[in-house]
Amino acid sequence: MAAENAAGHGGQTAGEYIVHHLTHWRNKELVGPFDLTVVNLDSAFFSILLGIVGCFFLWKAARKATSGVPGRFQAAVELLVEMVDSQARGIVHNAESRKLVAPLALTVFVWIFLLNAMDLLPVDLIPVLWAWGYGAAGLDSHHAYMRSVPTADLSVTMGLSLGVL
Repeated sequence: MAAENAAGHGGQTAGEYIVHHLTHWRNKELVGPFDLTVVNLDSAFFSILLGIVGCFFLWKAARKATSGVPGRFQAAVELLVEMVDSQARGIVHNAESRKLVAPLALTVFVWIFLLNAMDLLPVDLIPVLWAWGYGAAGLDSHHAYMRSVPTADLSVTMGLSLGVL
């Protein structure tokens, strides 16, 4: 039975498969349970990439906005902006402060939505592609760690919350 499990996951046992998928691509190994010098490169890469994608889509919606009858994409963005604006109006009563809070809330909402949407991809898709590319570069593909959901990393969650403060 263990041999069948190992054959199904590229020669790994079920425990090794799980540990491999829970390990980040890091600049160096952790020294103790809390090490501020370690950067999870996969989380940083996907966070920056999805931030650029989110900004691109919001820019595209703003550029193609019309005052007449909106298209589907513009209508969806307008619904999103109105939802965030009503939330900001309910929390921040000063109109001058809302000029900063509402766009920040919209940006953070879209960014977190995209970060969590990475979980809709099959769990093995990006790590398998990464291991294939890692092996093609002549490196050991068994040590090609890649987690594609940045919000599963506590560093990203803490960074987002500190950025909002």
